[in-house]
Amino acid sequence: MTENTMTGTMNGAGIEAPKPRAALVQFDILPGQTALNELAAERLIAKSAELGADMVVLPELWNVGYDLAHLDVLAQDMSGSSVKLMSRMARENGIYIFGGSIAEIKNGRYYNTSMVFNQKGELVHKYRKLHLFPLGLEEDKYFTAGDEWGLVDTPWGRFGLALCYDLRFPALLENLALRGAQALVIPAQWPTIRINHWLLLNQARAIENQAFVLACNRTGRDKSGKYSGCSMLVDPFGGVISGGMEAEHPGVILGELDFALLPKCRRGIPFYSDRRRIIDEIDDSQF
Repeated sequence: MTENTMTGTMNGAGIEAPKPRAALVQFDILPGQTALNELAAERLIAKSAELGADMVVLPELWNVGYDLAHLDVLAQDMSGSSVKLMSRMARENGIYIFGGSIAEIKNGRYYNTSMVFNQKGELVHKYRKLHLFPLGLEEDKYFTAGDEWGLVDTPWGRFGLALCYDLRFPALLENLALRGAQALVIPAQWPTIRINHWLLLNQARAIENQAFVLACNRTGRDKSGKYSGCSMLVDPFGGVISGGMEAEHPGVILGELDFALLPKCRRGIPFYSDRRRIIDEIDDSQF
């Protein structure tokens, strides 16, 4: 490409350029095969950097898949090979990495944990999945749920983090937006059988929160079924920037995030300022 490969580099005024390029990487995750999955992720991150990406998003549990019965040997702590790989690739390529999620072990407990690394390879945030999927995968039997917001400040603005099943809980994403998130990063392992939900919910979350959505799904197949990818970048108006139904194969989905759209979108329909606090919030005490 003839363009500068780092569109997020500082401009003459010392301000980060407002149109970073985001890369979503999707591939066939092999359950329990950490070394092979790490090799696939490394190649796709490197390809994303070559294409000029400023940030890369990986899928959920990209390093081990849903081989939850073997977490005792597969889960990693902060000194593990997958963490080191993401840190090194972020540093060597000068990019942000939203590390999908890995199976983390801490104090004898397992978490489905998303990590963010800055351009220096520093770990700047961790988010542990709040809503664990109880059906089929039985996440709730293996993982401990997190209890903190996924919010991280980047050179381009504040990003909110969610994981797969979290997408079905609009109040979670709304709270991230109300706390300043301008973009929502949603790594997943979302099956083909419900891919229409994936496509619609990502657009809905963008529209109702007036935020970018960076949704990264896996491809391939495991014992649970087929995964179609369909990773997608969505703008604050709900328009698909890139990906979606046209992105069913392994590889990199690249798109530009024009953050200048945000004030235009939020001024056009100012529902943040029109919210009626108590009425618009849910009282679930009776349930």
